[in-house]
Amino acid sequence: MTDDAHLTALQRHVAGATVGHAHPFAVPPLPPQEPLTAALRDDWVRPLYMGLHRPEALACAQRLAQADDALIARLLGQFDWRSRMAGAYLAALTQRSAFTDQLGGLLLASEVCYAGSAYCLALAVFDTPDSRDYLHRYLAHYLRQPQLHFEQTQAMAAIAYLDGQHGSAAAARHAPAWNAFLASRPGEALDNALAAFSVGMDRLRTLRAVAPGA
Repeated sequence: MTDDAHLTALQRHVAGATVGHAHPFAVPPLPPQEPLTAALRDDWVRPLYMGLHRPEALACAQRLAQADDALIARLLGQFDWRSRMAGAYLAALTQRSAFTDQLGGLLLASEVCYAGSAYCLALAVFDTPDSRDYLHRYLAHYLRQPQLHFEQTQAMAAIAYLDGQHGSAAAARHAPAWNAFLASRPGEALDNALAAFSVGMDRLRTLRAVAPGA
């Protein structure tokens, strides 16, 4: 997905590449991006990567007009879970569905930890046939990989959330694989995951409401 051959094993681990795995997806590499400056890290990455519930996220929402396509692409193009999470949140907050393929590709490749939850959130915000297809493709593969504890729960919650919005039952197609997957995660339940996902969507709406011009 990205040109990370220059990174040491320790650097890859710090960036979030904590699990090595193969996948069957043909995922094109992201366009090369310049490294982040200290100012970009301070202005966008640090306020967002710990979650939309933090007060710092509100400050980002209030200057959301500055989050253009170039910034989002630059954040997503870094081999680091923190910047990719911030980029996904900004794509969701600005409702830039043009980033569907980049975010869907990152989700399918699952190169770094944590960021997948933000990819799922953004794809659900876009709520297009293409964005939903990425979620379904992810689940079709990763629910059958119980040794990989990635973002299966968040992706399933995203589909269930969209079912609630549309009165559909798309999550049912994954029910057998989901129930088998749960055997590797005692105590998890879709209802709990859906409730947490809904909170994330509500936070996005709250932050969008305070953005200038909202």
